[in-house]
Amino acid sequence: MHKAMRIKGLVVVAVSSLMIGTLLGGFAVSSPVLAEYSGLFGLWESAEILEGYEISVGLDALGKPRSMKPHEELRTELLVPQHYGNLVGITGNGTASIFWYQDGSGVIRNAVVPDAAVHAVRIKLQNTRKLEFNVSRD
Repeated sequence: MHKAMRIKGLVVVAVSSLMIGTLLGGFAVSSPVLAEYSGLFGLWESAEILEGYEISVGLDALGKPRSMKPHEELRTELLVPQHYGNLVGITGNGTASIFWYQDGSGVIRNAVVPDAAVHAVRIKLQNTRKLEFNVSRD
């Protein structure tokens, strides 16, 4: 009887460990954010976006704008929660950029892109709901 109970307990522990490992491993392995943006804060990676457009760069020999040429940029789309509010400033240091947002109540929040100086991004507000606050005090 005791042996059967121990085996049952081991099975429960093994299954629980596999489930937790799968959940944690799934977030770490399948989430491109964790793979590419280890320091990303306040933003979530959404998709890779190929932006194509035509642009005239420079002047020709007569001083007139050169003809339009096609150009493409691959950008990582990052989502900012809409409740952060309006972008009010951008600061940076080294390769990181910090985007500062202020909501309608005056609350300021930051969103950090650790490699913005070397990685093309596109930032988009994303709808949110059920915003809750839990305040901790010493």
